[in-house]
Amino acid sequence: IHDWKYYINSILTDRNVDDVAIAGLSDNKYVWAAKPEGLFTAILPREVALIAGQDWKMFLLTGITVASKKFSVIRDNLLVGEDNMMDARSKGSDSRAICIGKTPKALIFLMGKKGVHRGALNQKVHDMIVGMKA
Repeated sequence: IHDWKYYINSILTDRNVDDVAIAGLSDNKYVWAAKPEGLFTAILPREVALIAGQDWKMFLLTGITVASKKFSVIRDNLLVGEDNMMDARSKGSDSRAICIGKTPKALIFLMGKKGVHRGALNQKVHDMIVGMKA
């Protein structure tokens, strides 16, 4: 996808979505594109490396850090079969669901608006994964 800005804006038209980022999985694991001034603009390369790494059993115990914010992992199928998704939730009163999807070249990060269930995010991330593989 060449016009990331257009792509990010099109994702943000979804009424369930509050934040979005795409981060590369190759040599430099930087954010390629994200909602301007969103939390996900601050995703660190080492966070991408850890999430995409093989130590996924630990996540269920320890949670993950995304943009220096802690999330509890609810379901992790990031490296499993055709699913390629992880669901997590932030803690505290402003708890949000996030869904992380994996394509061969990138990680997709999607955060729902307050009260949005992870199922709505799963479908969106699934569509994005399919779209980016095409």
